[in-house]
Amino acid sequence: MRTAVAVLAALAALSNDASAGTFVLRSSTTGAIAAPVVAPPEEPTTPDSPAGFSLSIIGQASVAAGAVLDLRPVVSGASGSVSYSYSGKLPLGGTFDASTGRIAGRALIAGSYQVRISATDSKGASVMTRIVIVVA
Repeated sequence: MRTAVAVLAALAALSNDASAGTFVLRSSTTGAIAAPVVAPPEEPTTPDSPAGFSLSIIGQASVAAGAVLDLRPVVSGASGSVSYSYSGKLPLGGTFDASTGRIAGRALIAGSYQVRISATDSKGASVMTRIVIVVA
């Protein structure tokens, strides 16, 4: 019986993806594994953004496989120059330009790609938007 519990515990530990925020709870008295608890990842914190500082993305976010991507940020209310960053996964063939915030290239593989784009102005204020790029 203990061997079966140990094997199940090892399999459960191997199948958990810690980067996705999965926690495994074990009883301190029996060692039995309880149901996993999934905690959503925390949103990044940024300095307070001034009123009117906004970011949106223009361009076609739904394209056929092999088609050209051309998504551009539109920023308003920023103080000084703006730099861009992204997190998430771009389609294979997609590129991101940190100086302009533009997503370009050719989307080569079908799928749904969630991307967060952040704009930070020269005073450190930051805004973020999310887009889903769908390649069919």
